[in-house]
Amino acid sequence: MQNHYFNEHSYYTYSGYANPDNLPPLTATREAPEQREGYHPKWNGNVWNYVQDMRGTKYYMSDGSEDEITEIEGLLPEGASLTKPEPTEAKKVKQRITEIQQKLTVNDLASVRPLRAKVAGTATEFDDARLVELEEQAQALRTELATLRAE
Repeated sequence: MQNHYFNEHSYYTYSGYANPDNLPPLTATREAPEQREGYHPKWNGNVWNYVQDMRGTKYYMSDGSEDEITEIEGLLPEGASLTKPEPTEAKKVKQRITEIQQKLTVNDLASVRPLRAKVAGTATEFDDARLVELEEQAQALRTELATLRAE
């Protein structure tokens, strides 16, 4: 025999041994709750009701920020949506500018070894070809960056 405990909000918390000679405590019942996927048992004084368990549900605000519901019957804040909003064109442009800047930094770092070989007088055809390739990539990125900034 078991007691099935619930908290101050009547949500099921755990089950434990029950002395058959005693009544259950005020925060327990002898009626076992069912386990239902996506739902949490809540004692109404007579039977278990099953409320949708919203914990862990991600939601998005109109500014694109993301948060998570932490309460069993948590409600979405005003203006929130379960669907991630599409970024605005301005935000897409800003993201692309950031990507280009990161690629240019990587490109610059990739140029160091072949440039060092040139300065040392030990450059090979591969080093020369690599520098040409990196400069072409950088030029394309700089052109795109200038276009995005002009918009």
